[in-house]
Amino acid sequence: MNPIFSIKKMIKPILASDISGLNSLSPPDWKMDYEEFLKDFSEEEFFHPFILLENEQVVGTGNVFIKDKVGWLANIIVDKNHRGKGLGYTMTTFLVDFLKAHHCTTQLLLATYLGAQVYKKIGFVKTTEYRCFESLSGKPFLISDEIRSLEEKDVKKIIHLDQEINGENRAHLINKFYHGSAGFFDKNNELIGCYLPNFSRGLVLSKNALVGIELLKLKHMEKGRKSLLPIENKAGIQFFEDHNFSEGQQLSRMVLGKENDWIPENIYSYGGGFCG
Repeated sequence: MNPIFSIKKMIKPILASDISGLNSLSPPDWKMDYEEFLKDFSEEEFFHPFILLENEQVVGTGNVFIKDKVGWLANIIVDKNHRGKGLGYTMTTFLVDFLKAHHCTTQLLLATYLGAQVYKKIGFVKTTEYRCFESLSGKPFLISDEIRSLEEKDVKKIIHLDQEINGENRAHLINKFYHGSAGFFDKNNELIGCYLPNFSRGLVLSKNALVGIELLKLKHMEKGRKSLLPIENKAGIQFFEDHNFSEGQQLSRMVLGKENDWIPENIYSYGGGFCG
């Protein structure tokens, strides 16, 4: 793909030689190793990362994840010393046009309050909010013995459950991150809920509130685990409030184009900001 030039600016794909030093862009409260993130996805055909240069200096970054007609925008960051110059808008419009060129009819992102103001100008519409909860210490929960480890033979069922709840095909991510996962099956051997600890911040899905809460207990026995869930999931939010979890910054889910046919009340913890 050809770089896009202006008088002083250029946006270009991130190469392996560009990765070192990009952690300096990531806000401290994200607690994210951005360089490791880029290395982890760099070989994936569905991942497209970019940097924004001004006078040959890296001043911003942004990524897109593409599967079928759905595209996620993520990690739109501008260096703190270069904010207020419209660079976030420049990067976002570039990513939007990139996804349109790849025939994505649904574009999604998760936004902070400040980011949402930029995305609204481009045409994104807020559809819901996510609340964030964190276990500052490990919680001594008792876990249902009906939850078992998931294996390779269960992957198709994880993919089916995820697509039913999220309304998109994320098989490429499930296959990458299913290792170490746990789930609950009904008497007909149908997967009712699952927890994928290695799927970014730890994806938790469930069609049943009791199962969803059990999986959250399993997740938050570990110190430092974060869960972000849509405000429609009242059972999950009640669990976190009842147990006095630390609450962090809210995020907005925003869409440009057609919204997914998803079931937010069945999401007990999103996977990550790059994919919902």
